[in-house]
Amino acid sequence: MDTNMNELEVGQIYDMRVSAKSPQGEGMGRINNFVVFVKNQKTRIGKVYKVRITDKHHDFAYGESTENSKYFIGNGSLII
Repeated sequence: MDTNMNELEVGQIYDMRVSAKSPQGEGMGRINNFVVFVKNQKTRIGKVYKVRITDKHHDFAYGESTENSKYFIGNGSLII
């Protein structure tokens, strides 16, 4: 979506593949040159989510998934 690979805008929506989970259970991935933590969401490693950026720092950001689902399994993974 973003033509400048070094920029990330708060409020914008980007596609992000979750590549890892933080110890707190946040989905982690990269958008452009930023590590992005998806707060307060149950995400599945390997799945691509639409993520709205909510807070940006020098080299990392926080976001929230724009997708909502009520189907989760015991380990917190989203059932597709």
